Amino acid sequence: MKKTITLICILTYIIGNAQCPTPSNLVYSSVNQDALLSWTENGTATTWDITVVPDFYVGAPLPTDSYYVSSTNPFTFANFPQTGCNVFFVRSRCSLTDVSPWIFLTTPGCDTNVYNYLTTLSSNDFSLNSKVKIFPNPSSNILFIENVEKQIQKIEIFDLQGRLIKSINENKDKYQIDVSNLQSTTYLIRLSTETGIETVKFVKE
Repeated sequence: MKKTITLICILTYIIGNAQCPTPSNLVYSSVNQDALLSWTENGTATTWDITVVPDFYVGAPLPTDSYYVSSTNPFTFANFPQTGCNVFFVRSRCSLTDVSPWIFLTTPGCDTNVYNYLTTLSSNDFSLNSKVKIFPNPSSNILFIENVEKQIQKIEIFDLQGRLIKSINENKDKYQIDVSNLQSTTYLIRLSTETGIETVKFVKE
């Protein structure tokens, strides 16, 4: 018996190159005791890195390498357990050193907190070349956010469970945000501009 579940795929920037297109349309199917993955290749890659993280939980680290290098699409995980929260990751391998960003999908055993957590980490996560200034960090009262290159269109603050805590929709390059009412913990701030999205960490004292 074959059961096909099509889930929304999110781009996750871990190690990738813009010259190596990210695959899309990642689909998970349950076939007897096996798990079948299929996807759309958007470039010329003929091999793909494939990873599954079983029992995924909010706060779990994202993969930095693959469990399998496959030359077949679809790819079958034989005798794969159908219970629990499993997250599959696939990326194209265009050469020995050139790989695309990952895409991922969550199985039905994952709750919305896991999905939201992965979403907050999905785009240019914690960029090392950031032109965004967030200070003071940590902060107890007022948080200043500046982008020296472009205007910020939207700011969203998430907790580490992926819950949206605060959202600001303004088109500015400088923000002054009152965080005095937030609990003392670590948050993720997602900044949307006309050219993309960046996520940075913020610690509330």
